[in-house]
Amino acid sequence: MQENLEILSRAINEWMPEGRPVVQAPPAAELEQMLDLKLSDEGSGRGTLEAAIQSYLHFNPDVSQAEFYKLLYSGQNKYALLGDWITSLSNATMHTYQVGPVATLMELELIRQWNKLVGFGDKGEGVMVAGGSQANLIGMMLARHHACPEYKTKGAQGKTLVAYVSDQAHYSGQKAANVLGIGTDNLIAVATDDAGRMRPDALAAEIEKSKAQGHTPFFIGLTAGTTVTGAYDPVAACSEIAKTHGIWLHIDGAWGGPILFSEQHRHLLADSHLADSFAWDAHKLMNVPITAAVILVKHPGALKACCSGGGGDYLFHADENADYNLGERSIQCGRRADALKVWLSWKAAGNNGFAEKIDFLQSIKADCVAQIEERDGLEMLAPANYLNVLFRYKPDNIDDEQALRKLNIEICKTMMRSGGPYVDYAQYKGRTGIRLILANTEVTHDHLERLLDKVQRIGMELSE
Repeated sequence: MQENLEILSRAINEWMPEGRPVVQAPPAAELEQMLDLKLSDEGSGRGTLEAAIQSYLHFNPDVSQAEFYKLLYSGQNKYALLGDWITSLSNATMHTYQVGPVATLMELELIRQWNKLVGFGDKGEGVMVAGGSQANLIGMMLARHHACPEYKTKGAQGKTLVAYVSDQAHYSGQKAANVLGIGTDNLIAVATDDAGRMRPDALAAEIEKSKAQGHTPFFIGLTAGTTVTGAYDPVAACSEIAKTHGIWLHIDGAWGGPILFSEQHRHLLADSHLADSFAWDAHKLMNVPITAAVILVKHPGALKACCSGGGGDYLFHADENADYNLGERSIQCGRRADALKVWLSWKAAGNNGFAEKIDFLQSIKADCVAQIEERDGLEMLAPANYLNVLFRYKPDNIDDEQALRKLNIEICKTMMRSGGPYVDYAQYKGRTGIRLILANTEVTHDHLERLLDKVQRIGMELSE
């Protein structure tokens, strides 16, 4: 154990130096030739293993840096990181209270607090899962069970179930429709408005179309914080449609859910209590190490009714701790104790700490948008209600969309090859731009100014 601590100390103090590039990995084929990653019959010594760890850290993007803008997370949460280390040290699993006693109680408290934020109250339940994709999968599974309880034991029996998400929804909806046997052709992409929000009139029309075909609408999946533009679907209007047709309403708040911490900005998701289930990723804006997510459900007992099956002969004993066994709520058996890292982080920051983070990032987002709108050659491609800023470089001499797409992609790639800032590109309603994610409270006005300066400079050089 002491040897591992020494390696960890060197990793922190020597192998992740301050000021290193945000990104420095070459193309995959080149890196594969540089590293010796082959496994063999004979084991290797400490020196070989240390070299592999050093390479791992060297070539992985430094997601802790302020100029890592690529994904829906950035920065480092020291107490959550500590919790992740301790979790691996104890190696608890979460199917029963017996083998994860403190973690189980921590998870239940987290679920109570999440339900309070979402508005499901004391009767709401939930279980932590391996990411937002699994949370959305279980949300759709709960909807299937609500519409057709016999599907769990007898299968489809000739029924065609239809689900609805916006055309800006996360691709996990397609994964869920596949895994659950719904069929991806029965996942309808509902049209959105110019801000990327699901249109209630289009949703109602799609439902009527499905019913006219003799199909069974069963799931409406709204998004709170879309991946590209950070849009929030209109919950109240879609809830009325769901109630009219008896359809389960789910909110994918994996990215945008934490807005509920902020009194100043929670109006973007003020009607979350109208949903039946809600997905939330702690490993995104709460900066907990991947993975840590939760599926929250308004209806007590729904998770067990939908997900349970087997294990009663040897695992889920009917003893004094039976009500604390979370395994029957889950589609997993072995499940990592992710509660510790989230609980430590939340305990350290409190609700107010996360509220301050949201409020600060919203202010830095406004600063970023203002800078873009003031600069020649830069234009916003969508409103920035949340922490996604989608913009592009557009010189006066280029109007062709394909040429602009190629130019902005090359700007992103050129910055990546030079070590950063690390941003990505995305397509939105036929136009391609630079997608900037603001999730790190270390970001300053100067960081944004440096990024935009570089975008303009590279754009000018490439378009001459």
